[in-house]
Amino acid sequence: MKNVLSPHEKSQQFESPSESEFNALLSHYQSSKSEVAERLALAMTQKYPNVSFGWKVLGAVFRATGRLKEALIANENAAALAPKDPEAQSNLGVTLQDLNKLEEAEEKFRKAIAINPDFEGAHYNLGNVLKELDRLEEAEASYKQTIKLRPDYAQGHYKLGNVRKDLCQLEEAETSYKIAIALKPDYTQAHNNLGVTLQELGRLQEAKDSYRKAISLQPDFAQANSNLGNVLQELARFQEAEDSHRKAILLKPDFAQAHSNLGITLQELGRLQEAENSHRKAISLKPDFAQAHSNLGITLQELGRLQEAEDSHRKAISLKPDFAQAHSNLGNVLKELGRLQEAESSYKQAIAFRPGFAAVFNNLGNVVKDLGRLQEAESSYRKAIAIQPEHVEAYSNLGNTLKVLGRLVEAEASYIKAIELQPDYEGAQYNLAICYCEQGQYKQAAELFLKSKNFKNSQSYLLKCWYFLNEQSLFYEQLESLTSQGITDAIIGSFGCRAEIKFGIEIANPFCNNPLNYVFKTDLSKKYDFDKKFIKPSLALLNDAKLNNRSQNLLTNGLQTSGNLFALENILIDEIKKIIELEIENYRLHFNDSKEGLIKNWPDAYSLHGWLIRMKNGGALRPHMHENGWISGSIYINVPPKLNTNDGNLVVCIEDDAMLSESQNNIKNIIDVTTGTICLFPASLLHYTIPFESDEDRIVLAFDVIPKSNIKL
Repeated sequence: MKNVLSPHEKSQQFESPSESEFNALLSHYQSSKSEVAERLALAMTQKYPNVSFGWKVLGAVFRATGRLKEALIANENAAALAPKDPEAQSNLGVTLQDLNKLEEAEEKFRKAIAINPDFEGAHYNLGNVLKELDRLEEAEASYKQTIKLRPDYAQGHYKLGNVRKDLCQLEEAETSYKIAIALKPDYTQAHNNLGVTLQELGRLQEAKDSYRKAISLQPDFAQANSNLGNVLQELARFQEAEDSHRKAILLKPDFAQAHSNLGITLQELGRLQEAENSHRKAISLKPDFAQAHSNLGITLQELGRLQEAEDSHRKAISLKPDFAQAHSNLGNVLKELGRLQEAESSYKQAIAFRPGFAAVFNNLGNVVKDLGRLQEAESSYRKAIAIQPEHVEAYSNLGNTLKVLGRLVEAEASYIKAIELQPDYEGAQYNLAICYCEQGQYKQAAELFLKSKNFKNSQSYLLKCWYFLNEQSLFYEQLESLTSQGITDAIIGSFGCRAEIKFGIEIANPFCNNPLNYVFKTDLSKKYDFDKKFIKPSLALLNDAKLNNRSQNLLTNGLQTSGNLFALENILIDEIKKIIELEIENYRLHFNDSKEGLIKNWPDAYSLHGWLIRMKNGGALRPHMHENGWISGSIYINVPPKLNTNDGNLVVCIEDDAMLSESQNNIKNIIDVTTGTICLFPASLLHYTIPFESDEDRIVLAFDVIPKSNIKL
């Protein structure tokens, strides 16, 4: 509320202006004749310096014309001369608020209320200050008192709506805005903020209508145009969204928020360079615009410029340390950079500032799962679901974790729940299909792979399903389709070779026609201090209580670590990783002249995924392949002395022995392994181990080279 002016001084015991002098000054002020009012007020303060009314008018004129320091002096004089005048105290509070002296302003408003508890203007002004101080519950109480005293005050209902929105009381905020609009139908700002609230409630069509109403009432309302762009973007109407943001910028060229919002829309349209330019324009207009810095980071991440993206998010956080979304975005970049423990810290920081941030709990679950902490991952996904019961990605990720924990019935239920919530969610369809595949339910899996045919390597897995379902014609149709698309991976390579045995039809294999010729063995103990570089770090990891074991139904008398060892930020693991990367490059160079797709189409970028396996006496690993890999490998940390020639040895083969006739049983290699051996081979090969007898544990560090994306020829 504005300064309140009334001549309370008439009862004071000193010379005071006449009624005509009071009326003349008040009349000129109320008719907005500020120059005349200022001249008359100055004259009154000089003639009657002990009368507060002249100082009140002078303070109001100075404030209206932007002279806040002069307004402060005038209002201080008025308040001092009339300590029992609630309006004078409130006016002084308004000026102190303008000067950002919020605690002092609060004191004056409370003093005004103490003098007159029914002074709705002071309650309203106090609410404004408390909101600026981020004391939202107290601000809410002040606004409620305002509208209790004056139920028809539209602006009071509007401000109450703002506080309720900030307190995430969205339904209550909606009610407040609607009351404000009912009292004042042309209240454009209330229509706009109602739209913001409806958008947060997920009622996008209603939000769109509110923004359009605000714009129809005030066509040059830049904020409403930009907000309309935001909701159109959520409705996937990206071209219309772009038009709205550009309209906002046309109306207000220095509107930094609109430039950044335009950048978000341009990113959705795939115009990343234009998006970057828009975010940078927003930052040039408002260098301390934390949201724009973080939005720029998102675009830079999509452009693959991860270090710059990290810098942008860190800049946003330096400007606004409690910016939960920026901490989350930083976590996303750090995860992509492979710095998982730092990503975990960023996600936890985001949650500390915003405990109800469901998406971050989901992302945190992904990170701790990769770090091998499965129970923590499960807990994070369940928290995401508790906050947002329709969080389909969290249900799907929870299913993945439960599957690794061996709780297949629960995993299947979690995937199904995700699909029920979003029937076209290909990620959940794919994950459920993998679950069915692992249980040998190939018909159900095939149906889901067909539905999720554009997700990851669903088309390759469909080939696997047709193979096990003995659908020869469908198998070769699918293989031809994959080849015509130029897609190749280890699954295609494996089942291409296996089909030649099963169906008797020879066909060129885009991955590797003769994978047994590409098995490569080296003795690392001749190159390195094997005990220091490999044995001690591996034993330390196996004894680390934080590292969970995963369910592994292929393993007899043994345990396998969960997650990715190479995601751990550990100098000893980093050294092992460097050695493995060097051996992988030696492998590639050794076969460099090969025309096989395995070598010719070597992935431009890959990641390493590793885990440890510890077997006890009689332990063995059944035949399997690593379907997401390109090259698979194993380093033998400890191989017990062999009682028989092949005890504990590695077998690589085209097909599981159980699927072969006696005449075909020669298409395998038995690799003699000892402590210090590293063996690399195409991921398309099946492999297993021969049981051993010993009181010593057999320990292996296994790993895969995983391409960053599907390989196209």
